[in-house]
Amino acid sequence: MKLSKFQIVQIDVAHDRAVDLENEAQGAAQALSNLITKITGIDGFVDHLQGDGFGFTPASNNDTHIYIPDLIKLAEQGEDITEKLILNNLSL
Repeated sequence: MKLSKFQIVQIDVAHDRAVDLENEAQGAAQALSNLITKITGIDGFVDHLQGDGFGFTPASNNDTHIYIPDLIKLAEQGEDITEKLILNNLSL
């Protein structure tokens, strides 16, 4: 199928929007990572796994991460957020 000029422009605009959103998500993940590291003192980074969502990966173990809502739940339960606690609660 040959695409019309209009269809090509639609695809181009949608692609540009997707790239902008990806860059925005990467910036937000970096900011979240910096905040978690600053608050907990645990070096690591935030990543996004398809189907799992955003998670925090300690620098000492980059095989998987703890899902951010699970980290928040542990904090709300009064848990001391330590690297050991995170490592014991990594998603598989």
